[in-house]
Amino acid sequence: MINILSLNKTENLINGIKNLGVSASTVFPVSEIKFDNIFRDMCKDNLCGSYGKNYKCPPAVGEPEALKAEVLAYDAVILIQTIYPLEDSYDFEGMEDGRKIHCENINKTREYIINNISFEKMLILGAGGCDICPKCGIVENIPCRFPDKAISSVEGYCMNVADMTNSHGLKYINGENTVSYVAVFLLK
Repeated sequence: MINILSLNKTENLINGIKNLGVSASTVFPVSEIKFDNIFRDMCKDNLCGSYGKNYKCPPAVGEPEALKAEVLAYDAVILIQTIYPLEDSYDFEGMEDGRKIHCENINKTREYIINNISFEKMLILGAGGCDICPKCGIVENIPCRFPDKAISSVEGYCMNVADMTNSHGLKYINGENTVSYVAVFLLK
């Protein structure tokens, strides 16, 4: 088992994750996460259509201060990034294909962490809202069908993804005709 906070094991951890097909990854202490409520305000604009329609998105996911406190109770962050090529900046089908591959990368990374890292608990946050179910239970006024698998939104937790990537050796924007998705694995 790898101790996530052991600096001499970090390179092995990153290489192991990259071998899963992840484009890039980094490891850093939770204390280095920058939060900004502007991301929550952007959720309220509902550009993705999930505001109030997904248990793992605002407002149902919780209040910003409570979510920040939840995150800060963890010790370490493993951030993964999937970079996917597009035909052009209007290649919405390519963006969706990239998102599907990113979801596969999240699942493979989750299994890798479970099998290779010693931790007490884990919280996974992804790009956008949970999409396990075609229609979230919140819309039907029923409980979440998969509470152990559902993934909350990084943006809903008010995390500054651009800062996390750029401050830790990755790029937030990876060039023309690409789309980049991130996921955050918080470990205690």
